[in-house]
Amino acid sequence: MIRKYGKALAAVAGAALTVAYGALSGDQRIEPAEAVQIAIAAATAIGVYLVPLTPQYRWGKTAVAVVLSVLQVLATVILGGLDSNEWIALLLAALTVLGVGAAPAVSKNGTSNSTPRQPTPTTSQPA
Repeated sequence: MIRKYGKALAAVAGAALTVAYGALSGDQRIEPAEAVQIAIAAATAIGVYLVPLTPQYRWGKTAVAVVLSVLQVLATVILGGLDSNEWIALLLAALTVLGVGAAPAVSKNGTSNSTPRQPTPTTSQPA
């Protein structure tokens, strides 16, 4: 399961940590800026799961995580400014990208994010 859905599981773990942090930190209420962070983290998990890997774009799932994590950084800085709580939210976004990038995945079309195997040359025998 990890081999097939590793990237999606890493994104879900990042989203779960973002939800837990938003709900349990500070005043233990989800403020509007935290709700935006949670929504972006959920969109990251959904996007990483839905985007298929293709032979040309084996990095597609990681690209989704990077784009949405950049949006997470921008939303955090613009909506809430930077204090100690926001730095932790940004760290969670960065860890999500690293987790998605490092995790294995295989799409339904059989494409994995690992390096494609090179065909083994065959030697022909003289007739």
